[in-house]
Amino acid sequence: MENSETNFVTIIKEICEEQSIQLTSLGGDWGFLLKKGEKKGHIVGYQFGLNTAVSAELCSDKSMASELLAAEGVPCVPHHCFMAPHMFQYVGGNGNWEKLERLLEQYGTMVCKDNRGTGGREVYLVRSQKELEQAADRIFDRADAMAVSPYCEIRREYRVILLDQEVMVVFLKIRQHLTGDGRQSIRHLYADYLAEGGTGQAIIEKKDLERVLGVGEEYPLNWKHNLGQGAYAQVLSEEATKDICDLARQAAECLGIRFASVDVADTAKGIRVLEVNSGVMMENLAGMSREYRQLAKSIYERAIFKML
Repeated sequence: MENSETNFVTIIKEICEEQSIQLTSLGGDWGFLLKKGEKKGHIVGYQFGLNTAVSAELCSDKSMASELLAAEGVPCVPHHCFMAPHMFQYVGGNGNWEKLERLLEQYGTMVCKDNRGTGGREVYLVRSQKELEQAADRIFDRADAMAVSPYCEIRREYRVILLDQEVMVVFLKIRQHLTGDGRQSIRHLYADYLAEGGTGQAIIEKKDLERVLGVGEEYPLNWKHNLGQGAYAQVLSEEATKDICDLARQAAECLGIRFASVDVADTAKGIRVLEVNSGVMMENLAGMSREYRQLAKSIYERAIFKML
């Protein structure tokens, strides 16, 4: 799909046409200049001209954001930064491996990702030295830095979209899963899932393929909760998720961000901020239903009104 055909671009164009906002495309619809009367604003990627450059940069750097949140007492999943070998001239030190090995020994299972990545891309589950080397090699081939965090068994993952501390929407990310019948193995259940038109990226452990799930037992097809990798959204009320929304507000205030999406993980140790994104992407949400597309449009419209 060309960028001009995405939900985001078509929604922005619809809003501007309906509100008599002069819209100029930049860089093949990767950016926009918006004018209404004497006022103007800019959109670049999924970044709206509401956040300061410093706030946006803090959110983009996963390790720095987690350090700041921790320093301010906001519960979060820690992210440790490791620079790629081609960046060592700027940071000095004795390389990464000794500290990486200590973290692997400490955590047992880790998540390695591009320190500035999005959408669940270049994110790896690591449980051994071999997997750690493979993940680092792939990430450093594309990125200047890698973020490493302890693997947390996430019971539920939420996304809260905020605009000036007001909750625009909160939704639960639900992973695709298999449901056991007490008779069939995961291998056969997955084959049936595909035959029935199941989609999304599946990550099934080889050791689990012949395992028989109990009646009603669920087996997630992906340990990641990204909408772009098969999960789907269930919109919830702010009242029903007050603690989630309150934590998201704390994180946004700490980072000084006005328009953002905050991912909150429900773990065995309580709720934790996973990431804060200054670029508000609702591409997959908008594509799930006409109702959700209208919801995304209303949120982007509010952000544009704030700019102009």
